[in-house]
Amino acid sequence: MNEVATGTKMYGIASFERIIELGVGMLPVPLHLARCSPSSVSDELCLGLSVSACRLACMAVDVIRGRLDARLLRKAVDLPVISKLEMFTLILDEHWVRSADIQREMLRLPVVARNLHAVLVSPQRVEVLVHMNIGRTQYWANVILRLRNERWVCTMLDLG
Repeated sequence: MNEVATGTKMYGIASFERIIELGVGMLPVPLHLARCSPSSVSDELCLGLSVSACRLACMAVDVIRGRLDARLLRKAVDLPVISKLEMFTLILDEHWVRSADIQREMLRLPVVARNLHAVLVSPQRVEVLVHMNIGRTQYWANVILRLRNERWVCTMLDLG
């Protein structure tokens, strides 16, 4: 870390690993953060954004399971992302009619974050890959957060 003439701390291109505690049970979750360009975005902010992305991914799963109204995400998530989650919910509703075993596991068990891989692409963009489980099944979420009008907003959230 160095300081520019304005006194702003600059963080160089580097990576670090941490164990963070998440969820109701405060389970340990490994986090790997990499930076693609030097910026004044602090490690603490990157860590916080990674945790926020993880929470959004878990909330998105609750949306598609029908446990949470997608409109509750509108302060943190762009409208096209919400529309996509609502469409995903409709598709899964039709699929579950034919797959009772998947439906039971997906609806009954909690989402458990397993690890996070975050990349600070630029001072205005963070991408986070969230690995999570619901029961024995593994899922992945890719979350992009962008800085807009001094607020970080989720502009992309894919689940698979």
